[in-house]
Amino acid sequence: MKLKTAKKTLNVIYNQDARNILDTIDSNTKVTTTITSPPYYDMKDYDSDNQVGYGQTYEEYLNDLKSIFAGVFEITEQNGTLWIIIDTFKRNNQVITLPFDLSNKLKEIGWLLQDVIIWKKDKTVPWSTNGFMQRKFEYILFFSKTANYKSNKDSVRVYDTSQLKKWWIKYPERYNPKGKALDEVWEFPIPTQGSWGEEYIRHFCPLPQNMVATMIQISTDENDNILDPFAGSGTVLSQSAYMKRNYIGFELNKNYISMFKEYLEKTFSKYRKEYELVIQNKDQGDFENRILNLRSLKFARVLIANIEKNIDFKNFKIFVVPKKASNIKHKLLKVEYQIIGQVDETIFTDEAKKIINKAPLSKFGIEPIFKFIEAKKFNHKNHFGYTKTNTYSYVKNSDLDSPKIRVISKICVDLNENDYL
Repeated sequence: MKLKTAKKTLNVIYNQDARNILDTIDSNTKVTTTITSPPYYDMKDYDSDNQVGYGQTYEEYLNDLKSIFAGVFEITEQNGTLWIIIDTFKRNNQVITLPFDLSNKLKEIGWLLQDVIIWKKDKTVPWSTNGFMQRKFEYILFFSKTANYKSNKDSVRVYDTSQLKKWWIKYPERYNPKGKALDEVWEFPIPTQGSWGEEYIRHFCPLPQNMVATMIQISTDENDNILDPFAGSGTVLSQSAYMKRNYIGFELNKNYISMFKEYLEKTFSKYRKEYELVIQNKDQGDFENRILNLRSLKFARVLIANIEKNIDFKNFKIFVVPKKASNIKHKLLKVEYQIIGQVDETIFTDEAKKIINKAPLSKFGIEPIFKFIEAKKFNHKNHFGYTKTNTYSYVKNSDLDSPKIRVISKICVDLNENDYL
């Protein structure tokens, strides 16, 4: 008796109509996220019979898309998501708001619109010049299946200090320790036709690799399943493979499928190595540690300035003990501040409570613990001194007992803001 071979449903691109998703994908296969750019209504013939968009009325087109994304909804994990790259167009001398018309259709299915992102792409497709202004952006609609959806937004935060304003040095409380969040305008240029030489797939409107990688990073983890029901040149599928995700694609044009397979074979080794290198060398933790160190030190400096302004305590120093995680909600870390000098503990504590419970110190995410010591000796090799005006660069070759040194710690920070202009 011949055994029945299980149908492959992962890491495959089907030469099938996306309207047949539920008949094609195994019922046990679930998708974590779908990333796609549907056909541009009737503006481009993709050389396939019975295709979605070309040759249809607008209502037929919308209804077909609704049916397709209803199928996608059914096979999506409960914490799954959907990304749709789509644009408006002009008909009869007016703009047709396709992104919003489609969004309303998808809400009827149950998809929850979470974000509308502007993709600033710099280049345009031929029909976008019908108006008197050049069209250099498209919409990215981001949906979730439920309110509790997978989101790795911290993993795509901007923590490259060369891309941040120099304020992160003097004002670390303004920056999330994991980096600056993405905004709702994304700048990714459309790949230039032929710019990747023999590796490049020719397609009417290819998606930027880095933009797709960003979506994948936000919405999935390694080994998750990613779907593109309008695979086209296969950018979503190939990027999924590079980033150790499983892919499922649908594409009616056999030439695109052949080009995708050839492209993936040529590029897989190169871009998988690039992905692994980025993951291994990710220094987000270093940025987070630096921001928290800057906050810990600045907290002491601001506290000193306010205490001296409000009460007659002079020349005391604060020794900052390296941080620990805080268990208090909305607090990032617990820091011990040792108050060194002859101060009244009760008066200091009462005044400090008033100061730390209002801005700016209330915004630092620090749970302070105060201890009072009349005198303390410091090892000049292991301790670093800061002034009342600067806690982002320690004072070199200075006596830690000097009156100008007000904050002392084993935390060593030596940053020059001019290096980050």
